[in-house]
Amino acid sequence: MMKRKKIDWLLLLPYLGTSLIGLLIVFSASSYRLMAEGENPLSLFSKQAIFMGLSWLLIAVLYHVKNNVLINGKLAQSLLAVGLVSLLLVKISGVNINGAQRWVSLLGIQFQPSEVTNVALILYLAYFFRVKRTRKEMLVPCGLVALSGLLILLQPKVTGAIIIWGVALVIITTAQLPYQWSVLIFSGLILGIVLIGGAILFLGSHHLLPELFAHTYDRIRLVRDPFLDPYGKGFQMSNSYYALYNGGFFGRGLGNSITKKGYLPVAETDFVYSILVEELGVVVGLLVLALLFLIALRLFVLAAKEVNQQVSLIYFGVGTLLLLQTSINIASILGLIPMTGVPLPFISYGGTSYLILSIALGICLKLSSEDRINDQTFKQ
Repeated sequence: MMKRKKIDWLLLLPYLGTSLIGLLIVFSASSYRLMAEGENPLSLFSKQAIFMGLSWLLIAVLYHVKNNVLINGKLAQSLLAVGLVSLLLVKISGVNINGAQRWVSLLGIQFQPSEVTNVALILYLAYFFRVKRTRKEMLVPCGLVALSGLLILLQPKVTGAIIIWGVALVIITTAQLPYQWSVLIFSGLILGIVLIGGAILFLGSHHLLPELFAHTYDRIRLVRDPFLDPYGKGFQMSNSYYALYNGGFFGRGLGNSITKKGYLPVAETDFVYSILVEELGVVVGLLVLALLFLIALRLFVLAAKEVNQQVSLIYFGVGTLLLLQTSINIASILGLIPMTGVPLPFISYGGTSYLILSIALGICLKLSSEDRINDQTFKQ
C-alpha cells in the first residue's frame, strides 16, 4: 500500500491512457493500408505493442533505480555523446526515408538520433546548470546546444532543430535568468519565427532560399490554403481537413475512417490525430489533448515546487519537450503552421520515439515518487 501511495498518478494515469488510445488508433489507421498492400494488418500494431511493453518494463526498472544514478553527471555526458555521434552517423550512413535522411539503423531497428539527443541534452543541461554559471562557463553547453541543433537542421529537419533549441532555451533561461527575461526572450523568438515565415511568403519564391530549405516555402505557402494544390503538395493537408470535418463531435466510429483509405498516406504517423478525430470525434480528440497537456502541466508544477535545481530543470525540460511536440503536431494538422513531421507523443506510430519519451517520463516519475516519500517522512 505504501508503494502505491508513492506513485505520482497525475503523471502515470494520463500516460497510460494516451498510450492505450494511441495503440488502438495505430491499429485502426494502419490496418486497411497494410491489407491493401498484402501485408499482415496487425504488423504495425504488434511492433508498437512490443515497444509499449518494453517501455513500461523500463519505467518499472527506473522506479527502483537510486536518484543519484539518474542525475549523475557522467551518465548525462555519456548519453549526450551517444546522441551527438548518432547525429553525425546520420550524415555519414543514415537511412533515407521519403527523401529525408534522418534515421540510423541499429540491429535492424531504425531510430531518429534527434529524439535521443533531446532527452540526453535535457539531462546534461539540468546537471550543468544545477548551480549558477558565469558567461564564460556557459560557452561549452551553449556550443553543444548549437551543434546539436545544427546537425538536426542539416538533415534537413527544421522543426527538430527548433524543438531542441527551444527546450535548451527553457532550461538555460530558467536556471540563469529572472522569469521576466525568459518571457521576453520567448516572445521575441516566437515573433522572429512569424516574421521569417511572413518574409518568405512576401518574397514569393523558393529560389531565394538555400536549396536545402526550398521545400519550406511550399509548406508555408500551403498553410494559407492547402486547396491551392489539393492533388499535389496540399494533398495531405486538405485531406486532413476532410478527416477532421467528417468526425464531428462523436466520430464515425472506430475503424470507419474514410481518409485513411489512401487519402492520408501512412496516416498512423504524422496525421494520426486526424484519424482519431474522424473515428472517435472531437470530444475524444479534446480528451486526448487534455491528457497530454495534463502531463506537461504536472511536470511544470513539480518543477516549481522542487527545491533541488537539477531535478527541477529535468521536470521543466521534459515538460517543455512534450508540450512543444504536442503543440507543433496539432498546429500543423490544423493548418496553423506548415507540416512538420513531428509525431504526437504516445499516440503516433513510432516505437523508438515512444520508448525514449517513456524513459524521460519514467525518470520524472521516479524523481517525483522520491519527493513524495521525503514529504511523507517529513510529515511523520
